[in-house]
Amino acid sequence: MSVIDPAVSVRLSASEARRLAGMLAETAHLLEDAGPERLTDGQVAVLGQGADRAELAGWTRALAAELRAQR
Repeated sequence: MSVIDPAVSVRLSASEARRLAGMLAETAHLLEDAGPERLTDGQVAVLGQGADRAELAGWTRALAAELRAQR
């Protein structure tokens, strides 16, 4: 999979894309979890760079799904 931006270009192998998809899916889970494993508001602020918890969780789930679909 290639990700192209005017400033950045990234190429991932299939195994790297699977690994990143898994990490993104787990991050979404930690954003949505109501239990003790939930990411703190401070962690969300750093990871989200201005996005709120729900937006960041949706974005990470969508990106994980897109990466999985590119296999």
